[in-house]
Amino acid sequence: MSKFKILSLSLAVSIALFGCNDDEHHHDDNKVIDGQTLTNTPEVVTKSDQQVSKQTITLAATSDLHGRLRGYDYAIDAEDKHAGLTRIATILEQQRLLDPNLILFDIGDTVQGNSAQLFNDMETHPMIDALEYLDYDLWVPGNHEFNFDRSFVDRNLENFDGAVISSNIKWESNNQNYLRGFQIFNVNGCKVAVIGLTPSYVPNWEASAPEHFKGLKFEDELVATSAVVDDVIARHKPDIIVGALHLGRTDQGVGVYNIAAELADKFDVIMAGHEHATYIETVKKGDPNGTDISVKSGLVEDKAKSGTYNESNRHESVKIIEPGKWGSDLAMAKINVEKDASGKWKIIDTTLSNLDTKEIAEDQNMVDEYQDIHDRSVDDARETLGKVDGDFVNDGGADEATNDDYFVDDLGTRLYSTIHKAKVQDSALIDLIQFIEREKSGATISAAALFSDTSNLRDGQDYQRKDSANLYKYDNALIGVNITGANLKKYMEWSYNYFNTYKEGDLTVSFNPDVQAYNYDLFDGAIEYTVDLTKPTGERVDITLVDGKAFDPNAKYKLALNSYRFGTQGVPNGWFTKDDVFYDSSDATVPAIRDMITAYVTEHNGISINDDHLNTTHNWQIKQLAPNGEITQNRANSDIWKQFTNQQLCIHINPDNVKYPSISHALNMNDPTSYFENKAYKADGSATKEALNLGCSWTNDPNNKS
Repeated sequence: MSKFKILSLSLAVSIALFGCNDDEHHHDDNKVIDGQTLTNTPEVVTKSDQQVSKQTITLAATSDLHGRLRGYDYAIDAEDKHAGLTRIATILEQQRLLDPNLILFDIGDTVQGNSAQLFNDMETHPMIDALEYLDYDLWVPGNHEFNFDRSFVDRNLENFDGAVISSNIKWESNNQNYLRGFQIFNVNGCKVAVIGLTPSYVPNWEASAPEHFKGLKFEDELVATSAVVDDVIARHKPDIIVGALHLGRTDQGVGVYNIAAELADKFDVIMAGHEHATYIETVKKGDPNGTDISVKSGLVEDKAKSGTYNESNRHESVKIIEPGKWGSDLAMAKINVEKDASGKWKIIDTTLSNLDTKEIAEDQNMVDEYQDIHDRSVDDARETLGKVDGDFVNDGGADEATNDDYFVDDLGTRLYSTIHKAKVQDSALIDLIQFIEREKSGATISAAALFSDTSNLRDGQDYQRKDSANLYKYDNALIGVNITGANLKKYMEWSYNYFNTYKEGDLTVSFNPDVQAYNYDLFDGAIEYTVDLTKPTGERVDITLVDGKAFDPNAKYKLALNSYRFGTQGVPNGWFTKDDVFYDSSDATVPAIRDMITAYVTEHNGISINDDHLNTTHNWQIKQLAPNGEITQNRANSDIWKQFTNQQLCIHINPDNVKYPSISHALNMNDPTSYFENKAYKADGSATKEALNLGCSWTNDPNNKS
């Protein structure tokens, strides 16, 4: 609902709970009908119709909100001061004072995550309601919108009061668009075309649940975008063309770089999502590579780098921008235009920026409007399911160096060393997920990832519902497949590409900056293996036993894994086919792995480290971290390691990926550039943990040049 409409959300929640519909969002005139294009708006929407000869066109975008209506992370039950539509609202109020004709859109992955699923039965999801409260003009569905039954997607697209667009989603039956591919905005006679896009990989990601995209197909991103752009130019002759692309810069097959390089002579700005990154770059026509044109880590365009973008050079390149995740930033494009002697609008210059929400207060009116949603989410997160008996990682704390858990710094949550013990040693924390996967599927081997470095279970704590969400934050289903030994080995080698190769003197492992943590699986069950990080990628894993016998590349084994890994890596890489599936939880009473964990803990009134299946058998190890391994021996012989564990020294996080704090270079006793002094350290031990953590934050890292 619009911010200026009077409707109590508590009433809307009550109505939804009693099975009624919120009539404000019940659109009888724009229903999804098989084979027809859903259109909530006319092709051209007029924002203003004044007679002017020059003006600034202002575009603003969010992306990958993932349920962050408020600046709050329900998985850890804590405020997130660098997130939330409620902070975006404060910025928008300021920006609309500067330009009441601001065009605002969201680029998808809006309604999934952060307890958003609690409200999926409402006629209009609160996240979509919140977009309307803030008068969003346009919404592009992302891939995570299709994590649920298609009726959920249909209903929320229907009920959104603005434009809903995507150029590459088609009906299988007749090749008609599911949504219109574009929207034209008329701003005082200047026509701005916005082109939408959703990842074509949705059917792969949702391969285990085809009902999520029933009747739909997703075309190649470049082919579909090119066709829509050409159609818009032919029929509407826009003065400005903007992309609203839910796509990473270098995604599978086609990424933003490819589209930008091919269509740089047609697009003026591309506002992107999906990657959870904050950047401002430019791409030249014909060159599928981006050049950073920002200062302050992607927040402000550096005009000394980018120069003027106008009629004389607009066909040579295109600027691209992404606003991070969760409402951390609001992407802005200000396009100055003037009429020439013939009355045609000409671009004078374009400037991009990401407006950071870190120091921004939440809009109190919006906080009040959605207080019921927040309260329900908190209550759900805090529901106690039982007690935790025993520590689920060795020695209790998650951090490999300090034995502490996460802390919050200027980038959000992180571990001091950035290395969670469960990533580098067998632990009951991961064994819990693995056991449930095998028990439910009937597989003998399982694969699972540690999705969050804030995950841990400590002896004596209450197990609350939020612990399941933190341990397993995605809505993945569970798949059981038959896999050959040879392909199992390929899968495992792919996973252990997450680590960089060991170098002499290393005191820690380090992580491949091109591999996200959610793409690192560990393996458990009836399998024993070692990993040698001195070996090159593809040759690191030595499998010794499977099902109590010597590993056989030609044998068939039963493997449990999540639906995302099944669709994005397993089938495309040929490790198995859909015909190899022997179990699929999609139709089960409890289809999501996360909810299986919750059900298990509820059934047992808690969870114990002494349960037979969790009393880990240490079925795997990294060779360098074994008792006689190189890293273990280096630590025993190095004062650098001792100084690191007492927080006298700090490690450099990856300066190219500060939104995901991790180390791309190991702490090395022979390399003084691999660490820096913690200026907060006190030899007498008087420094507080808070001060020591802050001393090693990105703000104080010498690699931070912003």
